[in-house]
Amino acid sequence: MATGGADRMISARAVETKVCGTPRDHRTKIKTRFKGGKKLRVVHKLDEEQVRWIMRQKHRDEMSDAAIGEAMGVSARWVRKLWSRYRLARPGDITYPPRMGRPPGGLPGRREHSAVVSCCKKGRRMAVRLERIIGDAIGIHIPHHVIHDILKDEELAENQPKKAKKRKWVRYERRFSNSLWHTDYKQLPDGRWFVSYQDDASRLIVGFGVYNEPTSDHAIEVLGEAVKKYGRPAQVLTDHGSQFYANEKKDARRGESTFEKKLAGMGIRHVMARIRHPQTNGKLERFHSEIEQHLKSFEEESASNTVRGSSPGDHVGSPFHTAGMTDPVARLVEWYNNLPHMSLKDGMETPAEAYLRKQAPKDITTEEMEGDLHAKA
Repeated sequence: MATGGADRMISARAVETKVCGTPRDHRTKIKTRFKGGKKLRVVHKLDEEQVRWIMRQKHRDEMSDAAIGEAMGVSARWVRKLWSRYRLARPGDITYPPRMGRPPGGLPGRREHSAVVSCCKKGRRMAVRLERIIGDAIGIHIPHHVIHDILKDEELAENQPKKAKKRKWVRYERRFSNSLWHTDYKQLPDGRWFVSYQDDASRLIVGFGVYNEPTSDHAIEVLGEAVKKYGRPAQVLTDHGSQFYANEKKDARRGESTFEKKLAGMGIRHVMARIRHPQTNGKLERFHSEIEQHLKSFEEESASNTVRGSSPGDHVGSPFHTAGMTDPVARLVEWYNNLPHMSLKDGMETPAEAYLRKQAPKDITTEEMEGDLHAKA
């Protein structure tokens, strides 16, 4: 093997001077790196440009390993080791020192992209749920953060900065269905008021109604229909709204609201949430966020049926279609009750399925159901 000439030595020194300053630096760099949660000080005598120069000389096969090592201030053995590592790499792909940790994954391909978009449009599901659905149905594992990036690119999802923060909270969940129902009002975009009852154990919406005014009578009417269909709950949880609770007035004793009297007459215990603490009714608040996010899509689907003069059955297969229903709110509730819920069994159980699974034994007493306040899922 031929020995290098003066031009090659000049090239080596030029790289050395460009990267390291002067020959007195001995081409030594001390960098701080992290591995396994520990801070390490790593000494390197070469950088990317110098390694690329070594690879070029090896490909030309005009200098010996000893000569190349002498030019770069490293041993011939290290030159051979670098050659075995980078001999098949293109110059632009050489990274030195090599990156530590897990190698970065590539961009999702066309198959992964189409699988995410199609599965999302079939049911408007979140990234974590889609990760499992795609794996089971198609046999492709796509990390949920990659799925979320694809959904954002297609404008099917938005950034959730609040979810990125670590929060301290205590989860509570009733053990049996009909142990506790949540209820509250929410104003819809058209100005009407939506009232609903949600079973705590299963997240099932057992009753709902839409009215022009948020009154106690409307809440009682919806409660009566829900009891006829699902049975009487042991408790009902509300906030301190005037529709549910008779607040104290100045120089007067607190009375009893119409809603409270109705619950007492039905043998249902009234449970109050903490003042200015909506997290107590958080399960129902979470359902209200589904209304804000998806009601417009159900309204557009209903408007499409009206414009075309078609029947509800003409759009079977649409993610917002519910057979036999034309009202957008009713279809949304039915869709939610039959959508896999992340907080239920394995993240794949629907509220309707959980309600049946969590039925209380026939011999359990009302006191036992009321005492089961904070059973874990």
